[in-house]
Amino acid sequence: MSPIGRVRVLHVCTIALTAHAFIAPLAKYLHHRGYEVAIACSTGAQPDAPDNLRCREVSGARMYHIPIARTVRPVQDVVAILKLWGLIRRLRPHIVHTQTSKAGVVGRLAACLAGTPIVIHTAHAFPFHSHLPPAVRWCYVVIERWMARLTDLIIVDTESVRSDGLREHVVNAPEKLVTVSMGLDLQKFSPSKSGPGNLRTALGVRPQSLVVGTVARLVPDKGIDCFLEMAAQILAVRKDVQFFIVGDGPIRGTLQQRASELGIAPHVLFLGHRDDIRDLMEAMDVFVLPTKREGFGVVFAEAMAMGKATVGSRIGPVAEVVEDGVTGYLVPPDDAQGFAVRVLGLLADEKKRLDFGTAGRRRVEQYFNETRMCDSIEGHYRHLLETRNVCV
Repeated sequence: MSPIGRVRVLHVCTIALTAHAFIAPLAKYLHHRGYEVAIACSTGAQPDAPDNLRCREVSGARMYHIPIARTVRPVQDVVAILKLWGLIRRLRPHIVHTQTSKAGVVGRLAACLAGTPIVIHTAHAFPFHSHLPPAVRWCYVVIERWMARLTDLIIVDTESVRSDGLREHVVNAPEKLVTVSMGLDLQKFSPSKSGPGNLRTALGVRPQSLVVGTVARLVPDKGIDCFLEMAAQILAVRKDVQFFIVGDGPIRGTLQQRASELGIAPHVLFLGHRDDIRDLMEAMDVFVLPTKREGFGVVFAEAMAMGKATVGSRIGPVAEVVEDGVTGYLVPPDDAQGFAVRVLGLLADEKKRLDFGTAGRRRVEQYFNETRMCDSIEGHYRHLLETRNVCV
């Protein structure tokens, strides 16, 4: 059902990578449903984002360059709020929908100053995580509570993140905080009958070798140092394993140095940013990410959609994606030995890998498909438009 009139929606995020990773599927869906969609974000170069995304358009949406710093920058933040306020006044959206913590603050303040009828925020993870100093964590909790008062609805990806928000009393009414699971394009992330083709050969993988891979921004939260420690323990047992690390970020040099110190550099390929993530996942035998913090863990769902056995951290959001002992294994974060034991078990058991991969694909099809996600979000849009009596 198309909306009555033409609903205008402005999405706000910090960088183009977020726009392409999280907003693009919804923007395309909304455009086809008759919405007028725009995206405001920074389009400058980022150390952990591919350069080619800066000028790539999002299908079904107009993109506007609003420089939004990803960390606290008081002067820049005020400038961003004012520029975004001006854009909102010009576009007059019925809905402003922000994503990520920093854009959530900047975007919601600008939307409220501009008198936007409906303000929605997606919190892929709340910023008040346990790795922060107590005083900093408390400040973030207070900020999120304050910003929630300016928000009509907060969407999270998992029940784990929703529980975090409710426990810290971010919202004054539980119904203002809802869970909508992330969705994947299951046509894009789908195993091919021909397998990885020549990609493994092109990357120098010997025919008899097995590949353990990961995809992540190279930042401390992703646990890639643990991945390297795990790799060293695996290689101490068997030499026929190659490791892929796909992604880039500020600690890439440190990680490469650590691989050299462990004596495993010849077995570890740092592949940087790639446009062929699906094909690289196809080339993996096991997907592993010892992440310390996630809002959802979309990369696990992508690997599962590709029919790959997965090994991830035993943290709330990941445990809602990876079903322990059914689609893969869960291991405590930073437990390199535990990760090594589970991966070695999978490398030695092809049937187990295939069974986990098949179960993983079924789970993604059932719970994490893109259409289901977009239907749910649009349903919340329509409900708010009706209950707030917004004229379109």
